[in-house]
Amino acid sequence: MEEFTLSNGIRVITRQTTSANEGFAVFLEGGSRMLDEETTGIENLAFEACLMGSARYPGETWRSLMDVTQARIEGVYGYDFSAIRLMCLEEDLPELLDAVSDCLIHPELEPAAFERTRDGLLQTLLIEESDPDERIWRVANEGLFEGHPYRFHPSGTVETMSGFSAGDVENHLENRLLAGNMLISHVGPTGADDLREVLEGTFGRIAPGGGDLTPPPPFTIARDTVIFQPESTATAYIVGKFPAPSPSDPDYPFFTSAMDVVSDRFWQVLRTERGLTYAPFAGAASSMRNWAYFYASTPEAAEACSLMAAIMLDGADGGFSEGDLAGTLEVARTGRLMSLSSPYNQAYMLGMYRIQTGDWRNLWIYGDIARDMDPAMLGEVLTRWLGPISWGLVGDPGVCAPVLSSPPSLMEER
Repeated sequence: MEEFTLSNGIRVITRQTTSANEGFAVFLEGGSRMLDEETTGIENLAFEACLMGSARYPGETWRSLMDVTQARIEGVYGYDFSAIRLMCLEEDLPELLDAVSDCLIHPELEPAAFERTRDGLLQTLLIEESDPDERIWRVANEGLFEGHPYRFHPSGTVETMSGFSAGDVENHLENRLLAGNMLISHVGPTGADDLREVLEGTFGRIAPGGGDLTPPPPFTIARDTVIFQPESTATAYIVGKFPAPSPSDPDYPFFTSAMDVVSDRFWQVLRTERGLTYAPFAGAASSMRNWAYFYASTPEAAEACSLMAAIMLDGADGGFSEGDLAGTLEVARTGRLMSLSSPYNQAYMLGMYRIQTGDWRNLWIYGDIARDMDPAMLGEVLTRWLGPISWGLVGDPGVCAPVLSSPPSLMEER
């Protein structure tokens, strides 16, 4: 592993491996903190529109390069950062980095291609808005994210996406695409010296400046909240969210493991034993201000909500056994190791951990730190973090009425 800084101020983390593939990610830090009611979604559109061609790699040339190299490239848009991820062969990396950097610095924004890109993102938003199983996640956000920068969703809204122009994208990139706001992470066969040389001639052209971003504030939710949207459906869609340790908190690896165990218990009780729902689950997000979440869709909303809350409270009270933990923790560890076997994933996660925890080394430290967690430790970490829930419900008012009048709580004395 090596770290260095380009002459314009972009920070770089690189890990040389013997893999045939290169994994590369360039991050633009800030995320929702850089958005407001009028600009939410603009960075999503900006990156997607940029990756349609540039001044030196216009649309047809760009598409030909992608076809010839068979490179994999995609954008990621989160509450804390946006990123472009790239996977390619070693011999193609210099030209692809030249092309990607030129797309960011001098995007072509050809009118027809821009309209197709914006319309595609708009259609995704319209589908989400019309599907209660998709929309429920934003409904639950309303209670937890009230007054917080995260209320500005990275994907935007139908209203904002409909109004963005190519000029809006150009203005946003001019203000945001500064070296101090950026981080590059790389895993692959190219050595640090060769990578530095390529990056200086490509991403080194980005203007200096930026940096000194203020961390997002804590969530302010102080009591259980229910956000309800009526829908003529036979089932109720339910999501609960509550504040959780951020990736920089020492509790984070233990809490995420605890929520994995909770998720397995949800499946056992709500699906297997009670037959209430098809696919209940729970987990923890990964953001600088973080939250836990749980989900179910069921015609028995009151019973499902009560059971989910009771399972989490039972875990806090030491109700899980060694056997409950063992299989779940090993499966989670195996999945993590499988993911890290790919340079593409590893490069992205190195940068993500650097931004969200302050140290890329936590990518490996966290992997084993909760491996030997026992029921008592699980109970302790849940006790510290179970708190006020932002309940989101979409469904028939009659099905949801018992939850609306008396939502289950995690704040009882233990």
